[in-house]
Amino acid sequence: MRCLSIFREITNSPNRESDDALILKAVCDEMIKLGVKVHLIEPEVIDDVLNDNWDAVVPMCENPENLEKIKNINAVFINPVESVYNCYRRNMFNLVNKSCADIFPESIMRSMNDFPGEKPYFFEPHGVWIKRGDVHNTCLHDVHYVKRWEDAVRVKEDFEKRNIKDVMIQRHIEGDLIKFYGVGPGKWFSWFYHKPTVVKNYKFDENLLHKNASRFAKAVGVEVYGGDAIVTSESKIYIIDINSWPSFARVRNEVKKHIAEHIFGVLKEKSKMEETQKIKR
Repeated sequence: MRCLSIFREITNSPNRESDDALILKAVCDEMIKLGVKVHLIEPEVIDDVLNDNWDAVVPMCENPENLEKIKNINAVFINPVESVYNCYRRNMFNLVNKSCADIFPESIMRSMNDFPGEKPYFFEPHGVWIKRGDVHNTCLHDVHYVKRWEDAVRVKEDFEKRNIKDVMIQRHIEGDLIKFYGVGPGKWFSWFYHKPTVVKNYKFDENLLHKNASRFAKAVGVEVYGGDAIVTSESKIYIIDINSWPSFARVRNEVKKHIAEHIFGVLKEKSKMEETQKIKR
């Protein structure tokens, strides 16, 4: 079994360059122990390996030019290229509103031509979050909390300078912010408070958090994922974001085996299906 693993672009790893690289290296080391031959590359050299034969591709890369290069490789992808695109906020918005609207804060998408525009109907009383509409954070000012709608003009000026085409405007929900990680979905799950010193410790059902995160992951099609959730004072759990292949920094030593075993299991299943097809022929 041969696996091609691709690091994330440096531009898409704000303050996480080392952590992103370390989790992929750790997973590759675990796959090697399972007997998988692993080739680990930087995205800049993708062209050099496109004509090789691969059983699996593990892409942390996110930029369209790199995803387009690898999408036609005949192999199992974890996560699939389409799922990486689905985590772009403009795509995620459409998918989760079809199947997970009950656990997704009220949000709207606007092109830069229509932004700021009218104040969103859900602006009061706590303001909104304005997020770039494509990839997740590439720098600290890709996401802005706005308490006065007139301040959205400054966000527009910043986004236009960086050629960002559209934005997601999301209702701010008061509550405890949770970071979560998952594999599967439904196989392995972990969570922690983003800022434990300021949380109110609102009670919530951890199994429901896992269930909601899994629903979100299935909606966009990711198998290795991370995201953000809010728990309200009424114990309501909202999922506010999800992304493909996070850094897993806090749980790297624990999760590396789970991810490797998941990929290995998918490869074995693929191999069984191919053997069955050969027998039928």
